[in-house]
Amino acid sequence: MMVLNFRIFSMTLPLLSVLCLGMAVLPPAFAQESVPVTDSSTAAVSPALNNAADGKVADQEAPELKILKSIEVEIKKKKGGEIFERSSVPSLVFTPSQYALLREARIGFNTRAPTLQELAKAGDPNDPNYRPPVALRDIRLGGIAYNTPDDWTIWLNSNRVTPDALPAEAIDLRVYKDFIEVKWFDVVTNQIFPIRLRMNQRFNLDTRIFLPGI
Repeated sequence: MMVLNFRIFSMTLPLLSVLCLGMAVLPPAFAQESVPVTDSSTAAVSPALNNAADGKVADQEAPELKILKSIEVEIKKKKGGEIFERSSVPSLVFTPSQYALLREARIGFNTRAPTLQELAKAGDPNDPNYRPPVALRDIRLGGIAYNTPDDWTIWLNSNRVTPDALPAEAIDLRVYKDFIEVKWFDVVTNQIFPIRLRMNQRFNLDTRIFLPGI
């Protein structure tokens, strides 16, 4: 009898252990399943509340945008009353009058002096339609022999110039060791050009540019 009871106990012991293990595992499972059910009305209202909160955040502008808007307001206050004037805005292209001057300068500018044959074919000076050939009008400085401010010699337009022999066009002439400063009177344009020339340099009176070489 005791042997029979021992066998029954040994057979039921694994079942009891399985049941005890199941009781230990079931409560967490039941806890996961026992999630409180939310009301449908509450679930429907929560997205609306979230959207309202997002709208409030969106209404708050970034600091950079606020700064730009404040600058725009200040500019409108300062410049809003000004009237646009076309002449006050510089043009990026030439005006018709400037373009006409450029065309006239291109027609009258030559890169070389006229030859004797071209001068002979220029026409009759007594003709009313006669136009004299345009020659290069340069001021050329060939060299400087400097001793003192009152003792010097320069070669200007291939002519020897000294303090006692000045050209009529040179109103004010100052000579230095490396350059000269002269106020040159142009008879054609009736203008005075203040010029600084170095040796082996020339200045064109028509284009008003400095060029190397003589």
